[in-house]
Amino acid sequence: MEQSNRRPLAQAVQEFDVALVDMDPFFIHYTAYTVWMDRGFLHLLKTLGHPLHTLFAEGFGFPVVHCQLDFWEPAALDERVRLTTALVRLGRTSLTVRYDFARVEADGSLTPLARGESVHVYTQRATRQAHELPGWLRALSLDGEGSSSEQV
Repeated sequence: MEQSNRRPLAQAVQEFDVALVDMDPFFIHYTAYTVWMDRGFLHLLKTLGHPLHTLFAEGFGFPVVHCQLDFWEPAALDERVRLTTALVRLGRTSLTVRYDFARVEADGSLTPLARGESVHVYTQRATRQAHELPGWLRALSLDGEGSSSEQV
């Protein structure tokens, strides 16, 4: 079951401030984005009603098997960043998530900063074996809409 339309199957939005721990002597340190991607993925799962800790309790997880980032503009200390996390593709055992980072300007407009993507495999934790995606995820590709959006 491959799903690859432009419209996300599900989406979650959150905002946060760039902290000193995210910085290097120039601007934002590139590794901060991978931490923010993880934060976005956790927020997306929670928005979908399946926080990662409940999946862990059921013996499953979503390890990352691929990650990429493209950067356009640097973020600076104390700037407000909006992260839009979107589920963009479902495979049989994997899913692809897109992360769009934007600076929230004083007038409320958004300046694109970076875009990332990660591929996660639904895995049984004890055996480390890939499993078919659970029904609640597969249902997102069947209902046509499948889009959930929440801003925190």
